[in-house]
Amino acid sequence: MSNVKDYKDMDLSAYFLGPKGENVELFKELTNELIDDHVGYRKNFNPEDAESISEDEKASPEFQKAVVNMKNVMHELSRKLRSGSIPWPTAGRYWAQMDNETLLPSILAYNFAILWNGNGVAWAGSPASTLMEKEVGLDLAKLSGFDDNGWGYVATDGSIANVTALWLARNTASIPLAIKEVCPELVEGKSEWELLNMSVKESLDLLDKSGDKKNDVKARSARSGKNLDKLGKWLVPSTMHYSWRKALDITGVGEDQLVVLPVDEHYHIDIKKLEEIIQDLTDKHIPVLGVVAVVGSTEEGAIDHVDQIVELRKKFNEQGVNFTIHVDAAYGGYGRATYLDEEGNFIPYENLKDEFKKYGIFTENNQFLKKDVYNAYKAMSEVDSVTVDPHKMGYVPYDAGGLAIKDNREKDTLTYYAPYAFQEGVAVPASIGQFTLEGSKAAGSAAAVWAAHRVLPLNISGYGRLVARTLYAARRFNDFVDGMKFEVNGKTIVSHAVYDPDFNMVDWVYKEEGNDSLKAMNDLTQAVFEYTSTSKGGDMYSLDLLTSDSNFGTDNYGDAPLSFIKSLGIDGEEYHKEGKLEILRASCMTPWCYDDETFDYWAPRIKEALQKKFELIAEHENIL
Repeated sequence: MSNVKDYKDMDLSAYFLGPKGENVELFKELTNELIDDHVGYRKNFNPEDAESISEDEKASPEFQKAVVNMKNVMHELSRKLRSGSIPWPTAGRYWAQMDNETLLPSILAYNFAILWNGNGVAWAGSPASTLMEKEVGLDLAKLSGFDDNGWGYVATDGSIANVTALWLARNTASIPLAIKEVCPELVEGKSEWELLNMSVKESLDLLDKSGDKKNDVKARSARSGKNLDKLGKWLVPSTMHYSWRKALDITGVGEDQLVVLPVDEHYHIDIKKLEEIIQDLTDKHIPVLGVVAVVGSTEEGAIDHVDQIVELRKKFNEQGVNFTIHVDAAYGGYGRATYLDEEGNFIPYENLKDEFKKYGIFTENNQFLKKDVYNAYKAMSEVDSVTVDPHKMGYVPYDAGGLAIKDNREKDTLTYYAPYAFQEGVAVPASIGQFTLEGSKAAGSAAAVWAAHRVLPLNISGYGRLVARTLYAARRFNDFVDGMKFEVNGKTIVSHAVYDPDFNMVDWVYKEEGNDSLKAMNDLTQAVFEYTSTSKGGDMYSLDLLTSDSNFGTDNYGDAPLSFIKSLGIDGEEYHKEGKLEILRASCMTPWCYDDETFDYWAPRIKEALQKKFELIAEHENIL
């Protein structure tokens, strides 16, 4: 029997419960099948053993009282969740945070795995899920462009993955200094500057050469607390996730080593300024520990020019300068699947249009053919590590972050053993926990991601099609809000998209026509958020439109928003006076607004909801 599957002709709608529970019977059917399988296993394990809960006990008043108590608690839980949860599974009314409907097979896999074993810490406790996590780690490594020498794992979340990435970079960069202590003959004649500017591969090669002194080397690396102040600066763009400050604190590298990189008007790292910063540090003999590029920033969905950062590293290599490159693709990492063929090869740019047509991926407004986005995704194969979160664009339930590294040897710089869980030198089919920051974690997460990746391959036929749906939704939503007009009390309000999206994040503002005050625009934009949330919009369940908000402040963003502000006829000095640009922010993760027909159904309903909000603002707020 052939195992070849034609994924491109499978309807993605079958993989979700659906905004109105359209696939509930399928959900129930599969849930019952999986529960029956599990209970059958329990019955068949040493079947001669007596049952622990008798029929007489189940018929007792005490047992029935406990059942009633449990049912009452479950009913109360349902009431609380129904009355207080965010309705993110909706098809076209939720345009807010990075949350949306999760994959039905992942929900099933998570719940099913918990029945078998809830603790995914080690092979001894969870052999099945450990093997799954090993497979998933290799999936994430290959998605990132790493070859068979790559490695990865299912982190608790993207923050933990980022902490681990810095932990790896810190330990690896300190190996040459530790080698000088333990095996000085291996680095004879090299200056401290040269030792601090070795590549990840060169450092790991040295560790390998230390032979039976490897543990002594690791003991004298940054793990000991030595030389932390020598390792250099960690360069992160102003669009960074807040976890990077945590990572610098936790790892002992220190926030003093953080250099916040300026971004351009499209919210990408300013490559020219990055080069100037690295050159200045080089001239001062200050090492660069690493540079972080963001692929899918959490405020803007911006995709940094990874390819240009890779080329910049090669340029500095000529001066004897090296540094780690980490890509924080927690949000945008799964977008790389859109450019991979079914064999996992990166599709040539000139072939994209035909391939997208073949797989039913939309190309309206050239959304998928942005050359700089394509080049950034392609260059990820040349970096050292990547954060990519299945619980974001992988549509897997929380908690399921992820980290992939290019050279699997690097994980050995983190190794810690516990006799009851991991033993050095003891071979098992798979082992994860001794290389990670987490101890006990949910076995369900690995199972959920494993199931998702088997239902939707990490290429154009699977996740590529799903991610493409959201990119289309973002393209349409961006064009929809840009220039939309509303009439309220004789005044005209116009919405403006802040930038052309790289990914599926859309940011926009509302401005009263003829009013060129930034404060007035900020106040109006903030008011729209308040009336599309429970702040002033009423009960969560009754909201007909939900958004999220943020702001671009001068402290983090510098002059990046100035070009947009000036394009609206507002004096740039007002930005410095107000100190921020208020925005509305939509992560367009909905898998349902993926064609003209469905978006055209939701567009008038969204506009009608917004019109009502402006009327409420005019009635209750003194800003219109």
